[in-house]
Amino acid sequence: MNAEFIEGLGELIAMSFGILELLGNGFNWLIIAIITIMVIIWIRMMGRYNREAQQNGTLK
Repeated sequence: MNAEFIEGLGELIAMSFGILELLGNGFNWLIIAIITIMVIIWIRMMGRYNREAQQNGTLK
């Protein structure tokens, strides 16, 4: 039973890569855009926290 489960899981994972092939580079560009947006948000938040800490005198 365990071998059947593992083989089924392997087939499911292999099929998921087939879906990625259909999406092509569009999927890659989507992931790149999401990561870029998240990095920009993260940097802006760090700047706000640093300004707030500087105003409160808690910036180390």
